[in-house]
Amino acid sequence: MVGRPGWGSLRPPTPRDIAPRRTHKGLDAPVPAFEYLVVLDFEWTADNRRRLEPVSEITQFPSVLVQLAGLSTRVLDEFDTFVRPRFNPALTRFSIELTGITQADVDGAPPLEDVLPRYVAWLCSHGLADADGRKCGLWAFCTWSDADVGTQLATEARVKGLALPPCFSSWVDLKAAYRSHFKVEAKGGLRACVERLGLAFDGRAHNGLVDSRNTAKIVVHMAAGRSYAHGAYVFRRPTRGLDASGRPYGSRARARSPPAASASATPAPGALLGEPVAPPQGASAAAGRGCQKRPRELDRVAIDAALAPQPER
Repeated sequence: MVGRPGWGSLRPPTPRDIAPRRTHKGLDAPVPAFEYLVVLDFEWTADNRRRLEPVSEITQFPSVLVQLAGLSTRVLDEFDTFVRPRFNPALTRFSIELTGITQADVDGAPPLEDVLPRYVAWLCSHGLADADGRKCGLWAFCTWSDADVGTQLATEARVKGLALPPCFSSWVDLKAAYRSHFKVEAKGGLRACVERLGLAFDGRAHNGLVDSRNTAKIVVHMAAGRSYAHGAYVFRRPTRGLDASGRPYGSRARARSPPAASASATPAPGALLGEPVAPPQGASAAAGRGCQKRPRELDRVAIDAALAPQPER
């Protein structure tokens, strides 16, 4: 045919056809396993009669740090603080009855913009992040569904014009891991899934720290291989993440949004700090940069000051 000398009716190869392709072989090094999971379960403002505008707001910001070490998997530390809402500072009766968080709890609490630096300082104190909130080492956030980071935190930060620390770029949805490992649907809520494993659900449901502790129970149970029928679960990869604009991968809002700005541009409100992050498929690319196994002694003053109780505003 004209224009295809030597190929006849066949299509000539394109550069993509002849480019070397990456193949996975049996001798390839496996993706390294996470050494820690930071389990979190936010509580936020809600009402059963109306939608809270312009956005629901986090009222409790807890975390439980779990060291993944096979049979020796264990809880190392906790972080917990109430958070004062800005747009709807008066809690609804529905929210108070659901979570047990009172008006006095949030009135005396710091706002989200003050909580985020304190939280990064807590991560720094365990060698999990640098001062800019970039991940250090092999770890991930762990949530019960994608709603905590992918929906609530990302949306609230975007509406309030806050830049999220880049460590929030990805997380493990434990509901998905639970379903994959135990071959059952994670139905009935967190309490039912905890009790299905023969574990006791401790505390009042819908308290953020209580839910984080019970979610961590599932993590320990899975990682330590305490289910003889299923063995140990190795946490290696995040299941979901945010792009450079702070929107979840695969979300409709992300599909409608324009391409992200270059890495050198100033982050837009609600965007992640630093360079755009590729879709999660292993350890963080930023891991190790400016990070230490434990903070330097010179940093302890700043860290202690950041973690100290904040005066009422």
